[in-house]
Amino acid sequence: MEKVYEKKALTGAEAVAYAMKQINPDVVAAYPITPQTPIVEYFAKFVADGEVDTEMIPVESEHSAMSAVVGAAAAGARAMTATSANGLALMHEIVYIAASTRLPIVMPVVNRALSAPINIHCDHSDAMAERDSGWIQFYVENNQEAYDLTILAVKLAEHEDVRLPVMVNLDGFIISHGVEPVELYPDDLVKNSLVSQNHCIHF
Repeated sequence: MEKVYEKKALTGAEAVAYAMKQINPDVVAAYPITPQTPIVEYFAKFVADGEVDTEMIPVESEHSAMSAVVGAAAAGARAMTATSANGLALMHEIVYIAASTRLPIVMPVVNRALSAPINIHCDHSDAMAERDSGWIQFYVENNQEAYDLTILAVKLAEHEDVRLPVMVNLDGFIISHGVEPVELYPDDLVKNSLVSQNHCIHF
């Protein structure tokens, strides 16, 4: 019998935040930047409502956000952050430290142009600037993939044969703010999948 999953109309940002809720990371450190901000806003509401056990760390910059999750992951915590564009560029120095120390950090990146004068529209120059940093990069096509690959990224990053940080890239505004139907997995299915390497969600 085919499993029936709950389906909701969500923005890409909401879909990522919902995946993060089900992942229930130990630590999330983040700084707001357009168009990533809604991901952390939605997730912060889950924290405030007591739906996750996450230690949420508001920091003064993206450099600090990556530094905080590097420290958390090095101490054995499941750590996540999220960013976009110039925020990712500000993390640049620490992005390399995360990969070279084989820390399984997962970071949704809402892609936005790096340019002057300021450009808030989507391109992949932000993630491309980090392509040689040692991070695995996923690029999603729609909101469903944004949800699925955020969950899968944790399993991949933490796999003993991988142990590398993972970026989940979604197009700024086009996916992050666009609404589409997303099939959501039961909380216990996601939890069990991330506890055991033998248990797998079939996407």
